[in-house]
Amino acid sequence: MYAERRRRNRQNESFERIRGIVPSASKMDKISLLGETVEYIKSLKQRLKQLEEINVALSSNGQDAGSFKCEDIKVTPSRTHSPTQDMTQASPEDEDTLKIEVVRNDCSQEDTAIDIFTCLRDLELTVTHASVSTNVYRIHATIKVKMPKQSSSDQYAVCSEIQEALRRCLP
Repeated sequence: MYAERRRRNRQNESFERIRGIVPSASKMDKISLLGETVEYIKSLKQRLKQLEEINVALSSNGQDAGSFKCEDIKVTPSRTHSPTQDMTQASPEDEDTLKIEVVRNDCSQEDTAIDIFTCLRDLELTVTHASVSTNVYRIHATIKVKMPKQSSSDQYAVCSEIQEALRRCLP
């Protein structure tokens, strides 16, 4: 009986995660949610196929498919995917900018975002750009900061210090 309850709880948590990912799936029964999920996956596959066709067409015309611009839209093929595991990473962007990426699952998004920016403020870092996306169970923050003036010239050492500080600040 206890095992069945745990299984149902895990199943319900999984359905809630799906509701957080599928745009049109707010409050609906499980069967409808699965149907909407299938339709959403089909639309994503269709969009991927369209983008691949654009990429091939641009490549065959001799254009740089990696930086095709259409008015204010920039399409750049990505070989990476959004991480699904918790992670905290800092890396050099250019000689005076660092890129910080934080992913947390099963957390309070508001508290996590506040903790991230509080930690960066405590480290006396100047944020030049921030992008934070959330859903019911996940937060993904990408932040660019200026290289601290008083730091050593070794960007990788500074990145390691920032990563450690964020890991200590975040639950």
